[in-house]
Amino acid sequence: MGRRNVSNVPAQALTLMNDPLVVAQARLWAERLLSGEERDPGDRLAVLYETAFGRPPSASETTAGLAFLDEQANAYGRPDDPRAWADLCHVLVNVKEFVFVK
Repeated sequence: MGRRNVSNVPAQALTLMNDPLVVAQARLWAERLLSGEERDPGDRLAVLYETAFGRPPSASETTAGLAFLDEQANAYGRPDDPRAWADLCHVLVNVKEFVFVK
């Protein structure tokens, strides 16, 4: 009898990227974040990482996260567009550290 290796398949990753439920949950996560007390993008980013991973973001993660937010906000045409935060939340849902328990 053969043994199947434990693995994930492309369909799992594609579901996290494309499923309407996952996209909606990312949007709700962003709405909850934006309704909080934090107003500074760096502070908000720290809250996201604490919520997702139970740790603060590294310096490189902070830099990359803030750059991503700037790019998304520019694409949406508004510096404070909540869709940029929803996009970042969606990205974090797709990070391996979010998906797998260590």
